[in-house]
Amino acid sequence: RGGMAPKKKAKSENGAKVTDSGEDGAAGEAAGHTAEKEQAEGAAGAESSTVITSAGPEAPKLDLTGLETFDYAADKEMTGLKDGDLVLCEIDPKHLTTENIGIKERRVWGTDTYTDDSDLVAIAAHAGVFNPTADVPKFAGMVIVVRVTEALAVYPSSQRNNVRSRSLTGPEHSGFSLRVQGSAVFKSAEDRAKLTHVVQRPPRLQRFSIKSHNAFSDARVIFNLSNEPAFKYSLSMVADRSPDAKHWTSVRLQNWALYLETVGGRRFELSLESHVPAQSVTYRFAECKKPRTTSKAAIQEFGVPLPEVEAVVVEKALTWNEIEWGVSAVRLRGKTLNLNCCFWLAVSNVFIASKE
Repeated sequence: RGGMAPKKKAKSENGAKVTDSGEDGAAGEAAGHTAEKEQAEGAAGAESSTVITSAGPEAPKLDLTGLETFDYAADKEMTGLKDGDLVLCEIDPKHLTTENIGIKERRVWGTDTYTDDSDLVAIAAHAGVFNPTADVPKFAGMVIVVRVTEALAVYPSSQRNNVRSRSLTGPEHSGFSLRVQGSAVFKSAEDRAKLTHVVQRPPRLQRFSIKSHNAFSDARVIFNLSNEPAFKYSLSMVADRSPDAKHWTSVRLQNWALYLETVGGRRFELSLESHVPAQSVTYRFAECKKPRTTSKAAIQEFGVPLPEVEAVVVEKALTWNEIEWGVSAVRLRGKTLNLNCCFWLAVSNVFIASKE
């Protein structure tokens, strides 16, 4: 493709290591992060036969066996693509810095779905696969699996993870599209040789009301409705930005329930509702009846998720795509709730969480 300045197609310009969002613990450790003991294997929403599933509401994996490979280099084009292909892209860590030409020149067109001539490192940074810094990462390499799809009528621009992608209309692009399906980092050549699967990324949601300058602010601890420490709600508390699946909110919900409090003084509980292998995971959204007089200890005594005697079910059978996270609010099936704080509690009521 060459230097790309300017590119032969006219394009318009509109305009990780990532830390865990943490669990809320005792008052002295409210700002600490805990690493849940979770396995990222399994199940729902398989897109093709390459997705390996197992029992349990856990993250589906992609089998790397037999995939076409692409060794990344700046200005190197992907050729011979066909609609539906999965391509395993190998990236040396020396390319994963802010000095990468694809990042510096914003060689990335689209949001979630990108043109096939976008730079893979710029795609990965924009999609939140990793967070580029000035220093070369200490791991030995990274692999990204992308799916080839048909060209879009429009590739919209957006600001994500400190990278603004470019916009492009379909007639200006005659190739295919790329979507990130999974990724992994490895610390040594031996680890790479043992790498047979990567965790499949969940569908990326169109966030609403996002302002890039404050969307991912640092965690702050405040007091919740029952006068206990909780995290001030921000998009960074729920955003799936890490290559490690155990930090994804959708995966964490298999062993934890997320409690969300609104600026109007209401408390809601988001929890896993049911899961059937090879089918979509569903979630329950319920309102706690007495948030001001129900402490975390009381919630745990009642059971997590809360039984219906202690909570009013607002929405049942929610899919992950129906839960839209915003900078200061969450929207479920068209209903918007302005949020103030949030905290996590470990699941204890196994009957509700795994009844299917």
